[in-house]
Amino acid sequence: MDIQSDQQRFHHLDAVRSWALLAGIVLHAIMSFLPGYREAGWPLADGSTSAGLGILYYLIHLFRMTLFFVVAGFFAGLLHARLGTRGLLKNRLRRVALPLVAFYVLTMPLTVVAIVWGARQLGIKAMAKMEFPMPVIGPPVPWAHLWFLYMLLVLYVLVLLLRAVVVRIDSGGTARSAAGRLLDRSIRYGFAPVLLGAPVAASLYGAAWWVQWQGIPSPIAGLVPNAPSLLAYGSAFLVGWFLHRHQQTLDVLAMRWPAYLAGALIGTAGALYLAGTVPRLTVIPLGSVERALYLCAYLLGQWCATFCVIGLAVRWRAAPSVRWRYLADASYWMYLIHLPIVMLLQAWMLQWPLHWSIKLFLVLAITAAVLLASYHFLVRRSFLGVFLNGRRLPRGTRHDAAPSGAPGPVAGPP
Repeated sequence: MDIQSDQQRFHHLDAVRSWALLAGIVLHAIMSFLPGYREAGWPLADGSTSAGLGILYYLIHLFRMTLFFVVAGFFAGLLHARLGTRGLLKNRLRRVALPLVAFYVLTMPLTVVAIVWGARQLGIKAMAKMEFPMPVIGPPVPWAHLWFLYMLLVLYVLVLLLRAVVVRIDSGGTARSAAGRLLDRSIRYGFAPVLLGAPVAASLYGAAWWVQWQGIPSPIAGLVPNAPSLLAYGSAFLVGWFLHRHQQTLDVLAMRWPAYLAGALIGTAGALYLAGTVPRLTVIPLGSVERALYLCAYLLGQWCATFCVIGLAVRWRAAPSVRWRYLADASYWMYLIHLPIVMLLQAWMLQWPLHWSIKLFLVLAITAAVLLASYHFLVRRSFLGVFLNGRRLPRGTRHDAAPSGAPGPVAGPP
C-alpha cells in the first residue's frame, strides 16, 4: 500500500462505524417495548409492546456488532501500519481503555438507578439474582453496553500476539499471502460467509446454554469473553485487518452488494422461520437438524448483511460529507453515554397510558437531542473531544476536514 492511500480519509468506513454505533442506541430504545420482556422480569419492560419491533431488534442485532468489529479491525491495521505495535497499543490505551474506565464509572450508577426506578414502578420488590445467558469466566463484572470496549482490548492483545507468532513462523510471508488470496477469493465468489461462519457454528452447536434468538452471545459480563464471541468478533476483526492490507477487496464488495443483500435476506428469513418472530429470552428446544440449519441461516445472514452494508457504503458514501463526518465524530460519545439516558426515559414513561409508538418516538427524539447537544456544546471543542477522538476542533473548522496534525481516518473508537 502506498503512503497516499494511508493518508486519505476513509469516509465510507467512518459512515459504517457511525451506523453501527447509532443503531445500537435504537436497539436499546426498542428493548422496552418487546413482547415477553415483562414476563421475563425485565424491570423496564413497558406494557405496550410490538411484535414488529421484535423483528427490527432481531435484524439490527443480527449483524451490527460484526460490522463494527470489521471496521475496528480495518483501522487497527491502519494504525499498526503507521505506528507499529507499540504505537498501536499506546493509542488504543488512550482511546479505548481510558474511556472504558471513565464511562463505566459515569454510566453504570445511572443505569442502576433507572433499573431500580423501573422495578419499583412494576412492583418488583426484590430483584432476582443476576444471571447471564452465557458462561461467565472470572469475576462477573457487568460491562453493560461497554462490553465492546473490553472486547476490543482483548482482541488487540490477541491479534498482536498472533501476528508476532505468524511472522516468526512465516518469515517469508508465503502463508500470509496464501491466506490473503483465499479470503479475497472467498469474498469475490461468495463463499466467505461459510468460511467465516463455520468455526462459530461449531462452537455454538454444542452449547446447551445458547439462547438462539439473541444471536452471538455478547460477553456482557466476566473478564474472559466466551469462546463463541471471541471466534465471531475475532474473525470479524481479522477480516477488517485483511481489508486494510487488501483495499481492492472493498471495491469487490461495492460491486457485489446486491448478491450479498440477497444472501442476507435468505439467511435472515430462514433463521426467523426456525426461531420464530416473537422475542425469546430462553433456549429454544430445536432438534439437532433444526439447530444446525438455524446456525447456517443465522451466520449466512450475518456475514452477508455485513458485506452488503460495507459494499453499499463504499459504493455510495466514499465522497466527503459534512453531515456524515459530523455523525462519525459524534457517534462515539453518543453511544458511550446513551444507555442511562434511554433507560431513565423508559422508566419515566413506564406507566404512561400511551401507545408504544409514541413512547418510542419520545425516547429516541429526546435522547438524540440530549446526545447531539451535549456533543456539540460540551465535547466537540473541549478536552473531551481530545480524550475521545484525539483532537479538539476549533471554531470554523469544516466537519469533513481533519485539523492539521489530527490522526484523520483513525479518529474515534475503532
